[in-house]
Order: sequence, then C-alpha cells, then structure tokens
Amino acid sequence: MDKENIEENNMVPESENEGECEQVEELSSDDEIAELKDKLLRFGAEFDNFRKRSSREKEEFRKHATENIMVQMLEVCDNFERALDSAKTADKNNIGSVVDGVEMVLKQFISILEKEGIKKIECKGEEFDPHLHEAMMHIETTDYPDNTIIDVHKPGYMLHSKVIRPVMVTVARKPENN
Repeated sequence: MDKENIEENNMVPESENEGECEQVEELSSDDEIAELKDKLLRFGAEFDNFRKRSSREKEEFRKHATENIMVQMLEVCDNFERALDSAKTADKNNIGSVVDGVEMVLKQFISILEKEGIKKIECKGEEFDPHLHEAMMHIETTDYPDNTIIDVHKPGYMLHSKVIRPVMVTVARKPENN
C-alpha cells in the first residue's frame, strides 16, 4: 500500500470527527454536572449535620453553664434554712444572733452575684439617667437641683455593662412659678 491509501483509510471525515468530540464533551459535561450535584448534596448534608451538632453543643453548654452558680446558690439556700431553724427556736434574748446570721447569708449571696458580674446601681443624689433609672415619681422641691434622684424605691442592677433592671426612683423637679 502506498502512503496515500493508508492516510485515506485512517482519515475520518471531519463531520464525523466533530460529532464524536461533541459527544465526548457532552459526556464530560454530564459527568461534571453529576459530580457537582453530588458534591453539593454532600456539602448540604455536612452543613446540616454541623448545624445540628452545634445546636446540641450549645444546648449542653447552656445546661452546664449555670452549674457553678447553682452550687453556690444551694449553699445560700442551706444557710437560709439554718437561719430559719435558728429563728424558730430563738428566744427574745437570742434574736440578735439570728439577725446576724441572716445578714451573713445576705453578704454571701451578694458576694456570689458580684463574682458573676452583677453590680448594684448606686444613684441617690445623682442626675436622672433614663438608661439606668426609671422615674416612679417627681417631687417639686427647691432642696435639690432639678432632675436629681432623691429617693430609691427599688434598686437596679447591671450584669457587666448591661442594665438588667433599672433603678426605680423619685426625681426632684423645680417648682413651677405661678
């Protein structure tokens, strides 16, 4: 065979060759699409599992985060029960020791709150601040500057830097001139 015949026999018409390329590209594209769909499904499942696991861990943390303070509060509860038992059996001469015991329990309780970041808001004699205080009454007086807190009805507290309960106060107001 001569060289031309070999080339002619091995040659495939261009139109047939192009069709095969398109089929290979289509198969390749279909495979890529299937692979990408599979990856997408796997990533979605992994994310869903991550979300569920995070939620479980968060719930577990929440349950156990208060454990330390609750143990401390049980000590306070025990001390209050002892104070009550002591008060029930105390005579008039011993009532002072019961009061001392209750004061010690209160100090213990306040100490626990402070350790956890709770701080009482002190405000008597200060200027009224609506972010920290809640005005229960206004009293017209010349004894105090205008907008000054002159009485505290109920103490307020902050947890770190956040007000968790505003102080309920009475505020001075200048008398209206008639």
